[in-house]
Amino acid sequence: MQTNTLDSPTITVSGPAEPVEVARLRAAVSDWVDDVVPVSAERRADILLATDEAMSNCADHAYQDRRDPGSMSVEVTYHHDAARLTVCVTDDGAWVEPAPRTSTALRGRGITLMNALADDVTIDGRLDGTSVYLRFSAARDVLG
Repeated sequence: MQTNTLDSPTITVSGPAEPVEVARLRAAVSDWVDDVVPVSAERRADILLATDEAMSNCADHAYQDRRDPGSMSVEVTYHHDAARLTVCVTDDGAWVEPAPRTSTALRGRGITLMNALADDVTIDGRLDGTSVYLRFSAARDVLG
């Protein structure tokens, strides 16, 4: 679903928390960012990779104790006046505290990567779900 206002166009997409669905949702977000957000190719890649990490974490961890995958939703809003992009990835699963990562671990870098790519990351982990907020100050790479 896409909502367009002059100041803050928004897209909301959702589906089952499964890897194949992560790819579909990422493609929808990618197309929307291309159409709406004036950023460089590098900043666009940062936005999509951080969003992908948040969705992948949801697919991998939120519903570990269930047979069937639950749902996840992604809402992306571009605030024209502030040249800021906000991404919120939400699920209804259980928050799983990240395990300590060893230097040789091949996985477990999603939150670190999100923090490196976004200007601000907030993770609200609850027993009834998790919301990951990624904020990007797109202004620093706005195309002229």
